[in-house]
Amino acid sequence: MAAPMRFVAIQLSRRVYPLWQAVSHQKNVTTQLQARWNTSIYLQQARSLSRTSVVMCDAEEENVEEGASKESELPVVTWEESVRYLQSSEFAERYNGREVWWDYVRNHKGSVPPQKTRKTCIRARRISTGNPCPICRDQNLVVDYRNVELLQHFICPHTGEMHNVLRTGVCQKKHRLLIKEIEKAKDHGLLSFTVPHKEYDYEEYNRKHPATATVKTC
Repeated sequence: MAAPMRFVAIQLSRRVYPLWQAVSHQKNVTTQLQARWNTSIYLQQARSLSRTSVVMCDAEEENVEEGASKESELPVVTWEESVRYLQSSEFAERYNGREVWWDYVRNHKGSVPPQKTRKTCIRARRISTGNPCPICRDQNLVVDYRNVELLQHFICPHTGEMHNVLRTGVCQKKHRLLIKEIEKAKDHGLLSFTVPHKEYDYEEYNRKHPATATVKTC
């Protein structure tokens, strides 16, 4: 009796064991797929959250940069306000009755100063250098032909000519603007200037001069 039972048990084990292996393998595969699915969903959520946070951070940075750019932009000052500033006590305390360029010293590399001033100090309504020129460093100094008091700071009182740009230290853009506005102020009669007197020998222009006399032919 024991032998047939053993034979039956061996046959059953041979048939049931592969089925058990297949079922266990299927369970393992199902578990792995479920784990992978959960991981992919988690990664998608994490990516969406990270993208949202990045977009929010970028928006906040843009808002901060816009606010900072608006704050860093130079305010617009009219020539009337500049005239009032030149007549105020604040201007007198700052410059002590001297020219606006008197105490300006430009930073440069080496011991030999450059032979030209910088092209400009302001780009896109912002100061682009750490050592701006005498006009660009003070936002209340507006170069205009009607702002005569400011223009007189750059004109020599003895000769009536403009000071050398290497002496005043103003940037090339402001220097060209100064030349334009000074000439315009002279044309409007706001700045006085002297015309050199020249004596003419009118004998050179009469018809008795050999160069202009009429030669009579016989």
